[in-house]
Amino acid sequence: MIEYALPPGATADHLWQLRVAGEIRVRTVDWLAPLPEGLVSDHSTPDGDFYASEALVPLGCVRCPSTKGHIVQGRWGDELTLICTRCGTDWHDQWAGPGDDGAQASRALLKQIIVQSGVAPGTRVSDTIGNIRNEFHAGLWTPTPADQQLANGLVLGEHGEPGAEAIARSMASTLPDWRLRSLPFSEALARTIGLLRAPGVETERESQDVLDSVMGLAHTIAAMDPGHFATAG
Repeated sequence: MIEYALPPGATADHLWQLRVAGEIRVRTVDWLAPLPEGLVSDHSTPDGDFYASEALVPLGCVRCPSTKGHIVQGRWGDELTLICTRCGTDWHDQWAGPGDDGAQASRALLKQIIVQSGVAPGTRVSDTIGNIRNEFHAGLWTPTPADQQLANGLVLGEHGEPGAEAIARSMASTLPDWRLRSLPFSEALARTIGLLRAPGVETERESQDVLDSVMGLAHTIAAMDPGHFATAG
C-alpha cells in the first residue's frame, strides 16, 4: 500500500471536502474458493489456503443507487466519509482485499484522493459554498423548479429546524426528481451536511456561517419568480 505524505502547507486538522465527479472504485474480494490439495496460495486465511477472486467495485450510496458525484470528506489520517449529492446521506465505507484491513484501506484512499486532487490545502468548506453562491448571483448557473421545491421545503421547515438532519431529509424527499435538480445547489447542501456532522467542528463559527449561507441561498431560490428557472439541472 502506497504511503502518501501530507501536502505542503496543509495541516493534519484541516477538514477536506472534495467532490469526485465519476465513480470511486476500490478493489475488493469477489469470491473465495479452496485451492486444490497440494497448491499454496499467495493469500492465506486462518482456515487454510484459498484462491481469492478480486473485483473493482464502485462505492455506492447506502440509501440511493448513486455511485457518482460523491463528496469525499475527512482530515488527514481519518477514515473516508462520503456524502451523497443526490440524497444527502453521509456514511463510512469499508472494503478489504485478502489480508487487508478495511479501516486502513479507507484511510489510505482518503489520503490518495487528497494528494491527487490538487486542491489548495487552505480551502475551507465555507469558501467552496461561497463560490457556489457567487456563481448563482453572477448568473453562471440557474436553479431549476426542482431546486425551488427543495428550497421551499427547507425554508418552510418541513423536516425540522435548519441543520444537517433537516437538509438531508429534504434532499431525500425530492429523490424522485433528483435528475431535475441542479448540481451546484445539491452540492452546497451536501457539503453543509458534511461540515455540520464532522466531529470537532459543530461548535465552531464556520459551521454556523456555512449553515446561514446555504439557508440564505435557499431563501433566495424559494422566493424567485418561476419564470426565471432553468428547465433542467
